[in-house]
Amino acid sequence: MIRLLLGELRADWRSWAGLVLIAAVAGLAIGIGGSFLETGIHVGGRRGTGIGGVSSMILVFSGVSAIAVTSAVTRLAVDLGRSGYARWQLSGVSPRQTAVVVLGQVVVLSLTGAAIGLGATALLASFVLRLAFQGASGGYDTTIAVVGPLTAVLVAVGVLLVALLGGLPAARRAARTPALEALRESEPRGAAMRWWRWALFAVMVAGMVAVVQAWISSAVTATPEDRSTLISQTPLIAPLLTVVIVAGGPVLYAPLLRAWTALVPAAASSAWFLARHQARYHLGRSTASITPLLTGTAMLGGLYTVTTTWGAAARSAGEPFEGLKLGQVVVLLGGPLLLAGVGAAVVVFMSNRTQAREQALLSASGATASVIVRAAVLQALIHVCTAALLSVAVIVATGLLTTAMLRPFYPAVTPHFDLGSAGFLLVAGALLTGAAVLIPVLSRLRASVATALSAV
Repeated sequence: MIRLLLGELRADWRSWAGLVLIAAVAGLAIGIGGSFLETGIHVGGRRGTGIGGVSSMILVFSGVSAIAVTSAVTRLAVDLGRSGYARWQLSGVSPRQTAVVVLGQVVVLSLTGAAIGLGATALLASFVLRLAFQGASGGYDTTIAVVGPLTAVLVAVGVLLVALLGGLPAARRAARTPALEALRESEPRGAAMRWWRWALFAVMVAGMVAVVQAWISSAVTATPEDRSTLISQTPLIAPLLTVVIVAGGPVLYAPLLRAWTALVPAAASSAWFLARHQARYHLGRSTASITPLLTGTAMLGGLYTVTTTWGAAARSAGEPFEGLKLGQVVVLLGGPLLLAGVGAAVVVFMSNRTQAREQALLSASGATASVIVRAAVLQALIHVCTAALLSVAVIVATGLLTTAMLRPFYPAVTPHFDLGSAGFLLVAGALLTGAAVLIPVLSRLRASVATALSAV
């Protein structure tokens, strides 16, 4: 089984290389938060408490992004190998052995990426620490970040858990799917959520409502000393809402994608017909493409929505308010934004082989080069637009919840939705995703159709 595991990794490295890269970025994002926590424990005193407080914010933002993006990429990597697993079973490998080998691949590659991320954390942690406390007094600028056993454990365990979160269900599905069905269908069936996923989604929604209600109740009776602590927790709304949306992805993504794409008739153009059909059919690939953009834009727009709403309320009450500094945004959202960008690129790279065969089939069926190129770009834009709609929902909900949570402290609070920062990120994501799709499509047009169709 070990020889099969290693041999498959060597033979199909394109489908798995993306998991190592995204695991390394997730390891870096988690590692920075873990380093802040370990540094705070090592330094102690008020300075250690301040550093530890920042670590909790970093871990929440980075943890949510790592869970969403890494699990989605892992799930896609396993799903892309379904035909190979089917050939294993036809050669005598049992379904149980198939699942064990697939999970072994996930463990080996996620831990490899975690080790790379830990090394990057050791190089960057001190710089990020100085950036987080730039201009602050108390000796923060001379503090050297500690990257020790606690950080290493957090990175290894965190990356492994989020990879298994996506890899375990996909591996079980790949092992249970009949071999002939896997060879016949390029997309796994069963996008609907299972009962336990429904239960988890319901618990998370109920938990989110309970947390907000408990926060508001505490705010009504809060002492002046507790006021600043409670208000400083409002930026956590956006990542919590994001993880709720991601948890309900199977029941939210597909209906939303089908609903808004149905507004444009399929007869609008042949390229739009192909793009819409492929986006709807390849839900696994669509989910993996949507999730990174959703997490990045939702948390960026949500964070600015919270601070803008909070700032307007504070100024109306005559209190001084200092907005977000660039360094603070980089520290809190550097990991999530890096995961969003790398995740989107990784999905395109990992799906390259499947897309090459689809493109060759279209060419063999008589589709022109212009139609193939426009269909590929439109499919990427469908993913971006779906992520944008979900992000707007998170941002609007964040603004409304922030208003409700700040009302006990400020007499005049109105939501201020910051869609500009999220919109800028979406435009950048659309350009990068479009380029990542367009370049390989154009290069494959020069290749022989027979060669592309005969490739395994």
